[in-house]
Amino acid sequence: MNLHDHWIDGVSVAPADGARLERVSPADGRVIAAAALGTAGDLDAAVVAARRAFDTGPWTTLPGSQRGEVLLRLAALIEENLEALAFLEAEEAGKPLAVGRSELQFGIELIRYAASLASGLSGRLLSESGPEAMGLVLQQPLGVIGVICPWNYPAVCLLQKLPFALAAGCAVVAKPSELTAGTTVQIARLAREAGLPDGQFNVVIGTGEVVGEAMTAHPGIDKISFTGSGRIGRRIAAKCGESLKRYSLELGGKGANIIFADADLDAAVEGAFQGFTINKGEECCAGSRILVEESIAGDFTARLLARCAAARLGGVRDEEAEIGPLIHEQHLQKVLSFIEGARADGARLLCGGERLTGGDYAKGTYLPPTIFTDVRPDMTLFREEVFGPVAALMTFRTLDEAVQIANDTTYGLANGIWTGSLDKAMAMTRRLQSGMLYVNTYLELVPQLPFGGMKSSGMGHENGPEGLQEFLTTRSAFIRLRTAF
Repeated sequence: MNLHDHWIDGVSVAPADGARLERVSPADGRVIAAAALGTAGDLDAAVVAARRAFDTGPWTTLPGSQRGEVLLRLAALIEENLEALAFLEAEEAGKPLAVGRSELQFGIELIRYAASLASGLSGRLLSESGPEAMGLVLQQPLGVIGVICPWNYPAVCLLQKLPFALAAGCAVVAKPSELTAGTTVQIARLAREAGLPDGQFNVVIGTGEVVGEAMTAHPGIDKISFTGSGRIGRRIAAKCGESLKRYSLELGGKGANIIFADADLDAAVEGAFQGFTINKGEECCAGSRILVEESIAGDFTARLLARCAAARLGGVRDEEAEIGPLIHEQHLQKVLSFIEGARADGARLLCGGERLTGGDYAKGTYLPPTIFTDVRPDMTLFREEVFGPVAALMTFRTLDEAVQIANDTTYGLANGIWTGSLDKAMAMTRRLQSGMLYVNTYLELVPQLPFGGMKSSGMGHENGPEGLQEFLTTRSAFIRLRTAF
């Protein structure tokens, strides 16, 4: 069993009162970890360390290229320890090991990309005010950043924030989920080994009700960067508004995966399957509303159901598994309640719908791919984020109808388009109301592209140059010279 302690000012810190949360494996019910449960006092100690590091430490004043070198060393260390980190990530979050590996590899790409941005920071010189005056526009690190990460992608969500904040010159206090804290703590250790100064990156494990609330209210934190539910995101926005603290929010979604008749059907079936089952559906960008052009609906549905029937579910040690267990029993019961609600509303179940029991599944929280049809826009299944491998299959006749169905949601995080027509793809790209759009693929990311939502899916961006801008502040200086230049 792993013990996860806080990481504050470059050292491991055990919980002062001994309070820990035991993490039970979602695959088989074993106790696999015990994480420290932090207090407001632990959070304060971490903020004090981060504040000192930012205000007086060397990191902020280092040339960006040198900050980038440390980040590159961190990426190399994660790569050296990839297998151990991937297993830790997969076991705690309920993923097949291959999925854990791919997520850590993407995290490495994010760090290397952020390192490349660090050396490119620049301001502007304005000389239009006459020969005896000039203006300077400065971009400087924002300060101490409070990072709050969810349990579904512990490493990726951290690494979409941390390296960009560090590249900008900020200090960071991170609160991982108490359920999946392992990789965050280990990355903090590796960051120190890579040469990051003490206090520059701190980790306080704990609940949102205690550590998250303390972080949002703490006057020593300059910005909150949050990934999680819309309910908590709204609370964070309200709390930050009280003190005018900056914040960025990456929240939930209810994506539409739209398949036109001229699509490559084999690719579209696989893309639709992956779109709602990847990470067992615990995915904010999930394409959980599958919209199929009516003329191909029968063929597409038959192929998709066959693909779901062939899917292999299993735990971290099953190298052939595609879909892992849901995060814990309470969440499984919540997803099952959505399924029962869809049945009660009149939706027709095509596959799945029941937890797997017996054999290797007896002590786990496994739910097979579940698809409903005859879904109406007024149904809860259409409107609310389920966060499990559950999809609503619907049909459309025209492009306009597909746009109307897809946009009929308060969310705006991601949508997918499958078509052989570039004109159709561009028309849909312009009209669909989401921050992310995938054409003939789904949930494929590269670090260079900004990631963020519209409407109630959040505000702000991660990744891309925009991800760095989230951790910078702009200042201006007007300078009157004694002599002309």
